[in-house]
Amino acid sequence: MDKLNYIGLILVGLATACHSPADQKKDPFSTEYAITAKEEKKIDSAKLIIAGKQAGNIYLGQDMTSVFKLLGKPDDGDAAMGKAIGIWHKKQPIIIFSTYRDSNMVIKDVKQISISSNSLSTADGIHTGVSLAFLKMVYPELKKVASYSNLQTKALLVVYDAVAKGIAFDIQKDTCTTITVHPVNQSVNDVYLTMYPAWKKN
Repeated sequence: MDKLNYIGLILVGLATACHSPADQKKDPFSTEYAITAKEEKKIDSAKLIIAGKQAGNIYLGQDMTSVFKLLGKPDDGDAAMGKAIGIWHKKQPIIIFSTYRDSNMVIKDVKQISISSNSLSTADGIHTGVSLAFLKMVYPELKKVASYSNLQTKALLVVYDAVAKGIAFDIQKDTCTTITVHPVNQSVNDVYLTMYPAWKKN
């Protein structure tokens, strides 16, 4: 995570320089996406979140060429030093962090997936909109790993991570607003938050 945080510093500069005030208003981490918990039901594989593996049809290690075929061109993003962030579907965004697969620097693959849509869920009913208390019941090993403040709204966002499971959660007002799937036993890389200059790490 420490190495990836260097890229975060670079992306802060890029995001600040490239995003207009209008762009900054399109903040996918707003609580407007949160809903109350739904009744658990059988989940279609295209809507299934599996910690440490996938979110819907996007999975860790997937060739980004395949991702582009599924999702099309990103609506937004940044890239630097072989690492990239792509953002799709700004109303309920999917944010994908990718890097080159190896030193040949030919293929980029998915390293992390962040989603805010409540239409995707884990098999045990975890989706955006559920409470922090419910998350801690399902993932008792959750640890607070970072917090951010919004300079415009003064909102507080806290990132909780179940490192060994490969899943992390952005929490605002005790409610999950974003779910991130990452490799097991690797801390979540919160660099995607630097895409939005209004959010500053505490």
